[in-house]
Amino acid sequence: MQKIARENSLTKPSKTEWVAMNVKVRREDIPILNQRLKLLGFETLGQLTKDLINGTFPHVTEDRQITNLTDNVDKSGLKSILEGGHNSDFYMKANTQDMYDYYLNVRKFHKNTCRDLVSYFKRFRDVFFTQRVDEIRSCTPRVRSKIMDCMRKFGAYYLYKYNNEECIDLVEKIIRRHNLSAGQTEHGKLYIVDDSYIEERLKQLFSIGEGEIATIIRFGIFSGLREDEMLYVYNKDICPDKSGCSCSKLHVIEKPNGVSVVLIQWHRGHKKCYFTLVPTKVLKEFKSMDDFEYRPHIRSAHEYMKVKTKDDKITFMWLRKAHYNVMCRVMKPFEANVLAGRAKSVDAKHYAMYELDEMSQKYAEAWKKFDVNIN
Repeated sequence: MQKIARENSLTKPSKTEWVAMNVKVRREDIPILNQRLKLLGFETLGQLTKDLINGTFPHVTEDRQITNLTDNVDKSGLKSILEGGHNSDFYMKANTQDMYDYYLNVRKFHKNTCRDLVSYFKRFRDVFFTQRVDEIRSCTPRVRSKIMDCMRKFGAYYLYKYNNEECIDLVEKIIRRHNLSAGQTEHGKLYIVDDSYIEERLKQLFSIGEGEIATIIRFGIFSGLREDEMLYVYNKDICPDKSGCSCSKLHVIEKPNGVSVVLIQWHRGHKKCYFTLVPTKVLKEFKSMDDFEYRPHIRSAHEYMKVKTKDDKITFMWLRKAHYNVMCRVMKPFEANVLAGRAKSVDAKHYAMYELDEMSQKYAEAWKKFDVNIN
């Protein structure tokens, strides 16, 4: 019995030690103090003290959260990114190789995009998350846009890695507080393109002749695909099943007017490509090439187009924009957007199932307006 009693005495919780803390207040200030307590939602000083200890008061404002981070102030002893004034470990010790793998394998970004995101993060994290953040405003709109994009992607990675949304919130609050997005209006600019300019450049490009470079350029013009999408189309086999199977191969339908419908279904981040229209002859020439890679084929085509047209603006991005301009001469805007991958998947499914014949006819008519014979 004595042994059991001794064990019980050992496991008995220790008695809480309370300390009385006195505060001197002038008698005439007591009504003011009580009024202030009520405004803050407290009846007594004890309630206020309890919430202060628990960390639920005062509520940390957005400015204070960011100040805590940059000043590295940690008064509560809690290591929280926003409220606790966490040190720089959460961004300085981030595993950039793991970030790269996340962007590549989970988000399905192109490897060049992954490399740029990680590179910008490593270069500007010491600026963005510190008191030097205002230096970013002196960067060009393009660089600022890339910095904000890489930091937002880092927030998404942090959520994926640690199931914690605080980093996403912090990035957005820093951007808002320091007005880093001011002047980012390049995306909304309007551009006027003369039809004669497009027609002249197209004639120069179509006059290249034969060879692999000519085939690549013609396929880029007629399809309006991005470089990554062209690589995807080249490397994918064509499914022989014409009954509408759901395999991952390309599905091609050849129309009587010499236009082929190529079902692609390519997705990378927010970029999409549902299907495209291209002359059957050009598609067969492109698919029959011995090899097709970014280097040297696309790079060589880039340089050759600039030399041929004597215009540095002529890139595959320009070919995509020219294709969209040509299609808009006959097609309705949302029809051209379906081909460009900017429409909703519902619209793309509708046209893929019901409007392919009409779209192929409009496709041929659009090129005729620029004196281009697709056959």
